[in-house]
Amino acid sequence: MEDGPRPGRPVIVCGDANISKVLVSLSDDRRKTCEEISTETSMSRTSVFRVLTNKLNKKKFSKWVPHLLTDEQKESRVNFSRNFLRRFQTEHNAFFGRIITGDEA
Repeated sequence: MEDGPRPGRPVIVCGDANISKVLVSLSDDRRKTCEEISTETSMSRTSVFRVLTNKLNKKKFSKWVPHLLTDEQKESRVNFSRNFLRRFQTEHNAFFGRIITGDEA
């Protein structure tokens, strides 16, 4: 199923200039909300959201991150998971007491 051409004004919200504005705003702090980016770029929140999700393929978790992982990132996560599983199988519940989590600054 495809969307056919429609009459009316063309959509230029997701043009290169607006994509660049969003990227510059996001480069300062990836934890920004659509509202904060909207204020900085003078774009609507909906337009900012469209650029982030449709053009830049980003998803919002605690910060805006690329939705698709590279093969290298996927392999790294699998290796970490296997290592953790091996350690849990040998150390059992004591293993969980040694895990330290943190937030990147």
